[in-house]
Amino acid sequence: MTVAAVERDIDVAEQNKDTIRRYVETWNRGDLEGVFQFWSPNIVHHTRTSSHGYEVTKQIVAGFTLTFPGMRFTIDDMVAEGDKVVSRMTWRAPHTLSYMGSVPDGKEIVCTVVGIARLQDGKIVEHWGVTDELAMMAQLGLLPREYLGAMA
Repeated sequence: MTVAAVERDIDVAEQNKDTIRRYVETWNRGDLEGVFQFWSPNIVHHTRTSSHGYEVTKQIVAGFTLTFPGMRFTIDDMVAEGDKVVSRMTWRAPHTLSYMGSVPDGKEIVCTVVGIARLQDGKIVEHWGVTDELAMMAQLGLLPREYLGAMA
């Protein structure tokens, strides 16, 4: 690989990281329409159990945002190579509405999220996300806290 090719790859990786930073900032403002603008119309969002296209992903995100108004992401680490950006983030949201039968108590829910985004032409074309759902469920009162201690 030539020096010029390496420099070009570094430039693309930095541009992609900047795109993801702006994406997270848009999400933190609660601007869902703005969030959707970062996605390719052909986005594939991979979840724990399946993969979804644009419209289903939009419904999932909109529903989760309605359930946890005021949620925010803090980027803790970000690494990029080629067309992929990996972000480790802390997710926070007040527990003001019921989720899966939980009783809202107003306390802040905090958990770790890891996302991998593949970008093309400045748009997210593929995304993989992993959330520490066990920690989230324990904080929502849906899982005994002792369970998390046993899993450590």
